[in-house]
Amino acid sequence: MILRAIQFLWIAGSMVLLTSCSGSHNQSPPQAQIIKLWVGPNEAEESFWKVAVAQWNARGQGLQVSFTTIPTSGNSEETVLSALVAQTEPDVSTNIFSGFALQLADLKQLEPLSSMPGYSDLIERRHMAKLIESWQINGTVYAIPFYSNPALIWWRADILAKYANHKVPRSYEDVYELSRRYAAAEHRYGFQVFAGRSWEDRWFDFIAFYYAASNGRAYIEKDKATYDNADGLKVAAFIDRMYEQGWTAADFDAGDPLVSGMAAGAVHGPWDLGTFQRLYPETMKNIVVGPIISDAKPEAHTATFSDSKGIVIFRSSKVKREAFSFISWVLGDEHLNLLWLQKTGMMPARDDLLRNPVFADFFDTHPAAKVYASYVDVAFPPALNENTIDIQKVMTQELVGPLVFRTKAPQAALDDAASQTNRLLRIRQ
Repeated sequence: MILRAIQFLWIAGSMVLLTSCSGSHNQSPPQAQIIKLWVGPNEAEESFWKVAVAQWNARGQGLQVSFTTIPTSGNSEETVLSALVAQTEPDVSTNIFSGFALQLADLKQLEPLSSMPGYSDLIERRHMAKLIESWQINGTVYAIPFYSNPALIWWRADILAKYANHKVPRSYEDVYELSRRYAAAEHRYGFQVFAGRSWEDRWFDFIAFYYAASNGRAYIEKDKATYDNADGLKVAAFIDRMYEQGWTAADFDAGDPLVSGMAAGAVHGPWDLGTFQRLYPETMKNIVVGPIISDAKPEAHTATFSDSKGIVIFRSSKVKREAFSFISWVLGDEHLNLLWLQKTGMMPARDDLLRNPVFADFFDTHPAAKVYASYVDVAFPPALNENTIDIQKVMTQELVGPLVFRTKAPQAALDDAASQTNRLLRIRQ
């Protein structure tokens, strides 16, 4: 639905612009070429790009770069699509998740970066040969991941000390036992299972749990849902039991349940480390970071979801090669990667974070961030599908929502969600 609407708007918008251009004989004087860049709309990312762009421009070894945050108050994807219709898009944009990159590639709006001179050298220099595999679209890369943030679970160490003998839960049974003891003694909850009602929230509950259970298997393959299997049933049964026993809640109000102690554990990304340290320093002293739970062996390094965003060059750009030179410089410079880590707390998408001496001092002084870095190599991005938003809306409505509110049994919820997803994807083909 979204893709077809955008295609219609694209055609209509192009016709209007062509008509208006044909009626005008006055041409504007040529302007000096620059690289126009859009970046993620938050202060942390903006603070990084201020430094990076200033350094690049001072070097004088390429076109000057002008950047702004993505001009949106809500959904970055809608803003980018609207800009494409109006032909006001920049040359380069960050903050593109893999499914959105596929949608833009299908619309013929992205330049294939893997065809650019120096691409292979960049992937080697940045130590991301394995990470880039999940971003390939029929063997072509249109978006290079800038960061990869594993979803992991924060636990209140003081609560674990009292009710779990200091043991960080790793399995469903561990969570059940902690929840049983904590609920009985404190009338509180063991774990925040439900991340929220928005489609993006599925990345931080069912999808993260499914990746852990299935060792990173894709939940959508060849336009078909694949999570209605034994691993998906394990996850659905876990969610169902937590709500059946009253060990979690559908809503923890506005505050974070870890701060109040209403829950002993909750899923968080590394970007929250700095926020908690600033706003809740006493709580942060009691936070220990553990893996996404599964029934894997205790020593296993379990897979998880990666909140990963990439950088793209739009096909309309008149400065594609110059833009790629800028991208290669930013991504390939280890000290800029360190600056990104320091400014944002988010993990650069590279698999040598714990081996590269450039990052050693940072991780030695930020032990929680070091745990996140250790999971980058087993963190998987969203399914590579242009219908990501609608797929996860179905997942919310037919699977997670009914389990949270106990209107369906686990197997029925899985079957209904997979069936509805497959019907959706057949229609879109």
